[in-house]
Amino acid sequence: MISKLEKLLPELKKNVLLKDYSTFRIGGPADFFYEAKTEKDFVTAIKLCRRLKIPFFILGKGSNILFDDKGFRGLVVKNAVSEVKILKRFKKTFKKQISGDAYYLPAHSKKYLQFNDLDYQQEPFDTEVEVSAGTPVQYLIQQALGKGLTGLQWFAGIPGSIGGAVVYNIHGGKKLFGDYIKDITVIDKNNKIRKIKHKDLGFAYDFSNIQKENYIVLKATILLSSGDIGKANYVYREWLKRKLKVQPQINCAGSVFQNFPLALAKKVGAPTPSAGWFIDQCNLKGKTIGGVQISKKHANFIINLGNGTSTDVKKLIKIIKEKVKKKFGLKLKEEILILPSKI
Repeated sequence: MISKLEKLLPELKKNVLLKDYSTFRIGGPADFFYEAKTEKDFVTAIKLCRRLKIPFFILGKGSNILFDDKGFRGLVVKNAVSEVKILKRFKKTFKKQISGDAYYLPAHSKKYLQFNDLDYQQEPFDTEVEVSAGTPVQYLIQQALGKGLTGLQWFAGIPGSIGGAVVYNIHGGKKLFGDYIKDITVIDKNNKIRKIKHKDLGFAYDFSNIQKENYIVLKATILLSSGDIGKANYVYREWLKRKLKVQPQINCAGSVFQNFPLALAKKVGAPTPSAGWFIDQCNLKGKTIGGVQISKKHANFIINLGNGTSTDVKKLIKIIKEKVKKKFGLKLKEEILILPSKI
């Protein structure tokens, strides 16, 4: 199997430390590592793994994920295919799609991140843009704004790739990424390349049907607007600036836990569904286990102090969940993907 891998994937690497490809800076060695730079190479790698029955994992920008200290027994395929193409500009506009509730409501204005003054009704869509799954979200936003296209400004500062944004239906303020998806192109579990429409993707908070169908995203058709570009640019810059003040930017995986549904938060008398608020009420900011710490800036972020391990993170996650459950009777659910070792 190794000889076949090396022959068909000539740039294959061995024993690559995954911490070097993770925003958490945590993770042991992958047995094999391959960076696909074209869609053809990406598809070839996936089909090869399935044919040889080699365990594999698709990696984007390495955010929102905790790799195991023991690494990954198999092949990690990094999707580095990044391309943005404007497909169509329509004369007739059409309304925004709805993909669910973003579970967002700011808490106290002086202490927590505020968004309401930056929110406004998205202009009707009039443009289709095709984007490869390996494209960084921030690159797409900048390209769109540079071409006078609005809609994605509310996702400022999110470090992932388009593939991850679609699969997990990421949220920016009150917006969900699925609202902007017309369709996606995937490789299904039978290695067939298919196009799937928005209505069949089952978008909800932090969810899409892609997760349960075992699809691998190749590209997405995204709907944008020739809207107020001045306002969109302001929202992008201002939202990013506010995030930088209250959210750590290095050695972390982003928000660790999902927010609660608003109705559930109201039931326990909370002013917001934000997981960070609940953790903050348990006085856990700054709590340290081994080489990781609950951020002093934002309680829903765990940061690697330099020598943190996945074991440290898991211990801290357990403590957080126990404290919130004891105080509020609510069970937190991880937003990050925790990748178990295959050992």
